[in-house]
Amino acid sequence: MRMTTRKRQSNYRLVLLTAVSSVPLTAFLAATQARAQEGILDAMSNESLNEARVKQAQSSDYTFKSGDFRMLVTPALSMQWNDNINCTETGKEVDFIILPTVGVAMTYPLTTLNLLTFNITAGYDRYLLHPHLSSLYLGSGSSLAFDVSIKDIQIDLHDQFSYSQDASQNPDVAGTGSFGTFQNTAGFLTDWSVVRNVDFTVGYDHENTETTTASFNDTDGSTEVADSKIGYKWNTKLTTGVEGTASYTHYDQAVLGNDTSYSGGVYADWHPDNFLEVEPRVGYSINQFQQTSALETPSLDSWYADLTVTHQITKFFSYSLTAGHNVSPGVESSASEYWSANLGVSWNFIRNFTLQPQVNFEHGTQGAGTTVLPPGLTNPNLLPSGGETFTWYGGSLGLNYDITRRFTVGVNYQFTLRTSSLSTGGYTQNVIGVQITYHVI
Repeated sequence: MRMTTRKRQSNYRLVLLTAVSSVPLTAFLAATQARAQEGILDAMSNESLNEARVKQAQSSDYTFKSGDFRMLVTPALSMQWNDNINCTETGKEVDFIILPTVGVAMTYPLTTLNLLTFNITAGYDRYLLHPHLSSLYLGSGSSLAFDVSIKDIQIDLHDQFSYSQDASQNPDVAGTGSFGTFQNTAGFLTDWSVVRNVDFTVGYDHENTETTTASFNDTDGSTEVADSKIGYKWNTKLTTGVEGTASYTHYDQAVLGNDTSYSGGVYADWHPDNFLEVEPRVGYSINQFQQTSALETPSLDSWYADLTVTHQITKFFSYSLTAGHNVSPGVESSASEYWSANLGVSWNFIRNFTLQPQVNFEHGTQGAGTTVLPPGLTNPNLLPSGGETFTWYGGSLGLNYDITRRFTVGVNYQFTLRTSSLSTGGYTQNVIGVQITYHVI
C-alpha cells in the first residue's frame, strides 16, 4: 500500500531523548508515531526541543570542555533481525541490519541569556542481504539552535533536520522497504510574557521534504507553518488558553493538490505536582485543497483533540500517554483522518536495569483524491470511494542494562501489525535487536 501522510514525526517526548544526543533508540526500538494536527504538532515539538536544550546545558556530562564550551560524544552500535523488511503480507523477505551511530551534542552560552547548541545523531543502516536498502540515518533531534532572551521575551531560532527509511513505523505505509525521506525545518519560536500571568507564543517554520526514492518524487515539496497561542496562568499549577495555526503546502510536481490549512482551539497545561503533567487540547481544522492534482479533491473539515499525560509515579517508575483524533495532510492521498493512542513505560525494577514496554495504536481512513494506485490495482475504479480504512498496532519490549556509567547494553523485541480494507495493505513484522552504547565522558 503506497500511501503516507506528509507530516510524520516521532512522539515529541522521544524527541527529547535525541535532542540531548542520547542513544538513538528509535533506530531499533518501536518509535511512537503520535501524529497530531500539523501546526499544533510543530509547536509542541519546538517547545519540547527547547526544554531539552535547557536540560542539556545543565548536564554535567561532557567529553570535551574548554571554558563554557562543552561537547558530549555518544557512539552506539545496533544489530537487528527483521522478518519482513518490505512490510508485505506475502513474499516476506528477512534481513540482518547493522546500524552504527554517533551522537554529538555541543553547547556554548555566548552570554548568561544566550545559548548556542548543536546536536546530531548520524549513522548508516547496513542491510546485509539486501544492500540496496542500506541508507544513511539522521536522528529526528538533530538541530542547530540559538536561544536568546531579551527582557520578558524568549526567542528560539532553530534549524532541525532528519532522515530515516523505516517504513514500518509509519502507520500509513505498507508494501515497501524503500521509503527514505529527508526533512529540514527552519524557523523561530517566540514566547513573550505580555503582562503578569499572560504568555503569548508565536512561531513560524519553513519545512522542505525531499525523497531519495524516484517513485516517491511526487511527494517533494515545502510547507509553511505559522502558529500562535495565548495562555493565562491561573496559578502555579494551571494554565489555559487559545491556540491557532495556518499552513500552506506546495508540491514541486503537479501531481498532488496543494493544501491550505487552518486550525483553532483551546488547550490547558495542568501540573498538580512536580511529577504529573496533563495537557489536553481540542479544536477544529479546515483543509482546503487546490485542484492541482490528477483528481479533484474536496475540502476536508474536522475536529481535533489530543491528550498527553506524563507521570513520574516513583523514582523508578514512569509512563507517558498520548491519545487523540486528528487530520493530517496527505502525500499520495489528500488527507488522513485517524484516532491514535500511545503508551510508553520506563521501570527501573533492579539496580542498573530498565524495562521499557511500549504500545501504539492507530485507526484511520486515507485515500480521498488518491493520485497513485497501491500495488496490485491497475484500475482506479477498483479503489474504494472512501479510500482505505486501516488499523495499525505496534508494540515493543526493551531491556537496558547499565554495565558502567559509560557502557549500556539493550535488547528489544518489536512487533507491528497492520490491517487494511485493501488486499495489499496488511502485513505483520517482527524485529529483534541488540544495542551497545558508549558514553565518552
